[in-house]
Amino acid sequence: MSRGKFIVIEGGDGAGKDTQIALLRKDVDPERFVFVKDPGGTEIGEKLREIILYRDDVSKKAEFFLYLASRAQLTAEVIEPALQDGKHVVANRFDLSTIAYQIYGRQRLDDIEFVSKVSNYAFGSTRPDLVIYLDCPAEEGLRRTHDSGEKLDRLEKEKLAFHERVREGYKKHLPEYNHVTIDALKSIDDVYQEVKSAVELSVR
Repeated sequence: MSRGKFIVIEGGDGAGKDTQIALLRKDVDPERFVFVKDPGGTEIGEKLREIILYRDDVSKKAEFFLYLASRAQLTAEVIEPALQDGKHVVANRFDLSTIAYQIYGRQRLDDIEFVSKVSNYAFGSTRPDLVIYLDCPAEEGLRRTHDSGEKLDRLEKEKLAFHERVREGYKKHLPEYNHVTIDALKSIDDVYQEVKSAVELSVR
């Protein structure tokens, strides 16, 4: 049995990842696709997600290691077994988010080599076959997030400058991955057609 494909949908807050993934779930064969969210996706990961996103006393260093712990568990418990079973995995965020948020957003550029080494330890050789990046200007993303009426997490509450640095991190490191960039300012339907086409092409 051939190994499945690992597809990650990335983007800043308000880029529309949740919306696009929800649309994709309705279109694909549930026997062939597994959908996960990072952080989260496992019993341990969900507990860590609550700490990471909604506790105000989490230090920047602790935040980084909690993300890695959740991702390591998700990779070992769900992602890697599904890929080995020939299923395709679609993840809402993965390691590129850590570079964008914890390195660029938190202004810790000197730690990027360390982050790379620790990340390699956390999830080994499991790397995305494709990253679909939904590109949205930080200001528009924040407007969408705040207008949604949903409870904001710690990262969504950060100031505009933080989210602009996050976008900078994404753009700088995307070339390190096989990726497709989609303009998230387009209509939901137009964005979805591009997302769907990229996924279909990847899993052929």
